[in-house]
Amino acid sequence: MPQRILALETPGDLVRGAIAERTWNSLQLTGVFEEERLSGETGLAEALKRLLIRTGKPDMVVSALPGEFVVRRLLELPFSDMRRLNQVVPFALEEHLPFPVDDAVVAFARVGRDNGNTTVVAALARRADLRNHLELLAGAGLDPRMVTLSELAIAALIAEHKVSTTASSAHLLLAIEPRTTSIVLVDSAGMPRALRTVQAGPASDGEALGRAATASILSAARQTLLAHSAEVQMPDVVLAGAGAASLDLRREIAERLATSVHDAGEFGASALLNGSGSEKNRFAGCAAMLMAVSPGAKVELLNFRQGEFAFRGRVRGDLTPFYPSAILAGAVALVAILHFALGVSADLARLHKLNRAIAAAAAPALGPREPDNAVDALRSAIVKMDKRLQLAGGGIESSPLEVLLAISRDLPRRLPVEMETLTFDAAGVKLNGETDSFASVDQMKNALRRDRKFGTVEVVHAKAVSGGKVSFELNVSLRDALGSGR
Repeated sequence: MPQRILALETPGDLVRGAIAERTWNSLQLTGVFEEERLSGETGLAEALKRLLIRTGKPDMVVSALPGEFVVRRLLELPFSDMRRLNQVVPFALEEHLPFPVDDAVVAFARVGRDNGNTTVVAALARRADLRNHLELLAGAGLDPRMVTLSELAIAALIAEHKVSTTASSAHLLLAIEPRTTSIVLVDSAGMPRALRTVQAGPASDGEALGRAATASILSAARQTLLAHSAEVQMPDVVLAGAGAASLDLRREIAERLATSVHDAGEFGASALLNGSGSEKNRFAGCAAMLMAVSPGAKVELLNFRQGEFAFRGRVRGDLTPFYPSAILAGAVALVAILHFALGVSADLARLHKLNRAIAAAAAPALGPREPDNAVDALRSAIVKMDKRLQLAGGGIESSPLEVLLAISRDLPRRLPVEMETLTFDAAGVKLNGETDSFASVDQMKNALRRDRKFGTVEVVHAKAVSGGKVSFELNVSLRDALGSGR
């Protein structure tokens, strides 16, 4: 089931938001919304509630703290370990500020690494300002998982999605909002080089920039470029925010700075925003924050939800809290599989050893043979040998030879009998032949019956054949069946 993610900005007297649906492999924008603070309202709480009526309840919220409440610095530190960065960044930032960081929240994001060194964007916000921001959202039932800076999200978007015509250029981002303009200088490698916010912008959203505001923005842009002229050549300008629609500002930037002017919507945000150019610029910050939390995103945003302000809620569809349990369950399953595999391996080793023993035992009788059928073959050979032993008279009272001698002895010498076959088995003897008359058959039957070695004597058939002869078949059972003497 997709997650509904809401990205929020609160520039001046506005609440601006974009909502998208995120699945495990996609992000789809479903709408952008904006509400102004109305006359008589003391804050943005009512405007935020009106916006939520239009967007519906989200599953996750990412919000931006207004740039005028934040101090930002670029720091280069001689290590990359995240645990050490968390410990050192607040103290490293304090060295660049004229006031202590005790009553502030520090957040940072890594923007570059080189030979074990890490460049971070470190930002500081007063606890009171962050608390007021969170209370504003909490009043509308929202608990943002991340509180960041939208201009840094746009800068990261520019670095990741450069348009083909400016692929090798540096960029100067001007995020122009009511009463403030945030400036971010991004070099050709995509790394921020300067960050600042000036108090200049349209008096209210939708109004054109005045001459004084335009002059202030251009002056701040020139100062930023001069301060970093050794690192960055003349960059292309990228406009975002409500004031980006000012044609006078675009014309004056192009003339005074002699550079190209682009819209933030050209740098990846257009993948989400399908509206007009002014709408893409106005909602570029929200779109950038959404894309930063999209599946597979490589952008790292700073997050002011640290320490006492850390996010402790739950996000529907977020499986992060279950990762430790899943890892533990996977480890247990791996141990169980390993235990089972070792058991099977030991059993196979024992079976192989037993097969070798069976093959060695069967070889003298059967010759080389596969162990898996040696037992059955050996049993069959034993049965055959036992039958042959019985037929040879081994270990029994009535051997075939003794039975043949008894029949020869019992039949009268002058009885005209011609034996054709004599079949011997464990149960008795079958006699087939010819004689001169039926009386001779009866005489033969009576003679065999008188012998104590034989039991019943049965005439199977007796019939006249050509030549005056009588063909007969007798079944003679042994009184002691073969094998009874074992």
